[in-house]
Amino acid sequence: MAEAPVLSLRGVSKTFPGRGGAAPAEVLRDVHLEIGQGDKASLVGSSGSGKSTLLSLMAGLLRPDSGTVAIDGVDLSTLGDADRARMRAQRVGIALQSDNLISFLSARENIELALGFTQRRGRETPQRAMALLERFGVAERADHRPRHLSGGEAQRVALAVAIANEPAVLLADEVVAALDGETAGQVVDEVLDAPFAVLYVTHDPALAQRVEHRYKLSDHRIEPG
Repeated sequence: MAEAPVLSLRGVSKTFPGRGGAAPAEVLRDVHLEIGQGDKASLVGSSGSGKSTLLSLMAGLLRPDSGTVAIDGVDLSTLGDADRARMRAQRVGIALQSDNLISFLSARENIELALGFTQRRGRETPQRAMALLERFGVAERADHRPRHLSGGEAQRVALAVAIANEPAVLLADEVVAALDGETAGQVVDEVLDAPFAVLYVTHDPALAQRVEHRYKLSDHRIEPG
């Protein structure tokens, strides 16, 4: 029996209501996509094309107007809020372009919290958190809160938080945009060498070409990139 894709979108559409009498804004129309176990994929598209909306749908943070989003073959629309959040915590890593760190926790504490959500918290938790920070070259910033981190450091900590749950798939949105070229390359190498599936949004054509599966979001639909 064939293994179910870790992430599957079938016929997904999303439109947002217009504001102040404006017409509704169609973002996605009949989108189909499958990400297999361990696949590495990139997604490009113009600003405002709906890339961030697409990632939010994949993570179960938004619901589609029609179609299905499934993780490990489980349709997220069949789950209640608590079960959907549990699925996200256990199977999906999310690293967003905007800062998604908790402001009053240190870098290490942000990772420890993520480990706690997955029931992996224990006596080894501080060591696991430090190991993740070391993987992304920010171990020396472990006790600093987000406001004391540079943009690039915060992005690397956010990636460490996103993979703390050992996800089946990592969804990343422009998370190396604030890094210099050499550091960005090292971070991407670390992510692409990991066993989990990865889908990352990027505006950098060279970065998009680094993976086997490449997609483009255009005219509300996904096509091969």
